[in-house]
Amino acid sequence: MNDLDHREQAQLGLKYIEDAVVNLLTRHPRGLSLSSIGDALDLGAELEPKHRDLIAAGILELLTRSGRILWDEASHTYIDNPDRS
Repeated sequence: MNDLDHREQAQLGLKYIEDAVVNLLTRHPRGLSLSSIGDALDLGAELEPKHRDLIAAGILELLTRSGRILWDEASHTYIDNPDRS
């Protein structure tokens, strides 16, 4: 990792987290809430719940915008996008 610059390290870390979210949602076809995703991946476990949710929310927003996951308004959950490329 020492050969990577800071930006590359951050992007690689974010990619790993995004992939973990997608894999988690693939295993939960009914979807998961923001808090459930943050808890399952132990994102910011040492933080207060509202701050853990902020970390998860940012990652989920990126994934939703890119089309890798979907927001299901009816169930208020994030779900895997089976049509993602």
